[in-house]
Amino acid sequence: MVKIFNYRQITRNFRREIEAAVKGKTSSLPFIVHRLSPTPLVEDGEKFQVLKIGGSILQNGLVYKKGQAVIVESLEEEHLPIFSTGKAFLALVKSHLRKNIKVLAINFAYPLKPRLENNRLDGVLIGGSKEHAFSGLVGKQVGAEIEKFIKLKFNKQIMVCLANDTICLALSGLGTSSPVGLAGGIVGTGMNFAFFLDEHSLVNLESANFNKFPQSPAGLQVDSQSIKKGEALFEKEVSGAYLFQHYNLRLGKEFSKIESTHQMDKAARGEINGDKMLARELFKYSAQLISCQIAGITNYKKRDMVFVMEGSLFWVGYNYRKTVEESVKSLTKYKVKFKEIKDCGIVGAAQLVV
Repeated sequence: MVKIFNYRQITRNFRREIEAAVKGKTSSLPFIVHRLSPTPLVEDGEKFQVLKIGGSILQNGLVYKKGQAVIVESLEEEHLPIFSTGKAFLALVKSHLRKNIKVLAINFAYPLKPRLENNRLDGVLIGGSKEHAFSGLVGKQVGAEIEKFIKLKFNKQIMVCLANDTICLALSGLGTSSPVGLAGGIVGTGMNFAFFLDEHSLVNLESANFNKFPQSPAGLQVDSQSIKKGEALFEKEVSGAYLFQHYNLRLGKEFSKIESTHQMDKAARGEINGDKMLARELFKYSAQLISCQIAGITNYKKRDMVFVMEGSLFWVGYNYRKTVEESVKSLTKYKVKFKEIKDCGIVGAAQLVV
């Protein structure tokens, strides 16, 4: 385990990694800068469509702009199919596109290289995931490909903007606080942070890749048994996809192994038989490490911050949010507020065009 005094050092290391990335120096943070459209792409009151594509859920919203606010008129959810090919993805977008819609914004939870073109944010697909290969679409500009496909099928010109889920999460906080003091954080199955650099640009840190911290013995073992060894080391130490594996590796023989971090939460609360103290210790450890990234961003920005947060680990994990709030206070002199925004994935993507 990390000794308590080391959390301050990890926070300093994280801030330094941000500073190095800003200067174009070597950093474990990919630091992907996104520039936003300088002008709105929809009129006040004009209805447009938003899709949230990622994980196992597809969200489909009809949205309009009212002054500075984004109003979600209707929202549907369904199970997301597997996209083995780019064609399957394009066909899904086509089948969900509403009539009379000219503008489509997409929250796209896959690796993208952002591209601002014709005043709208688009992205080149860097690669698929284990489940979604997107063959034929990798290396192509996703929004432009959708526009071409819709033009070909319907002889209809639409405008498509898209960004990844962490960028959309940060964007969802617009209107509730000043952009320069706004960040977004996902702490659930995976983890990542994004924050505004100025009013018209923000950065996706891909902070799962941060590696300037001492890995725990269990963390080293989790990494050695993973498919992508040496990658996303911070995520393997703290996120819901891996935390229960730490528990299983450290568990005494008198207890049964568990299959999820949700089960670890039940063990921590004494709702199922398990090592309650170990489960609690691991939630605390994860929350304290996450606090280092939050405080590191805040200290880099040198100002009070609002973090829009998403992820069940952060919001409902055993004592998790309380531990983060207390730890952040000890790691920065600035005030940090945490906010949960309803339909943040849809609202955030909508901000790409309003």
